[in-house]
Amino acid sequence: MLVLAFDTATPAVTAALHDGERVLAESTTVDARRHGELLVPTIETVLREAGVVLADVTAVVAGAGPGPYTGLRVGLITAQA
Repeated sequence: MLVLAFDTATPAVTAALHDGERVLAESTTVDARRHGELLVPTIETVLREAGVVLADVTAVVAGAGPGPYTGLRVGLITAQA
């Protein structure tokens, strides 16, 4: 099992990949105004560092707040996509 988790409910953009036992890779960038620009590259970095591709991921988890509307929208729509 590979779980991709990310959160955009704070000024940080955070993503991590977990295999059910341990965190394989993680990344955090603090920039409250660039969630939309940073989330996908952050996810790509985490996947690359773990040596997996998105098709290997079995679950996606996104933080649902509370937080600023724009940041939450970026995270939740990315998870849905």
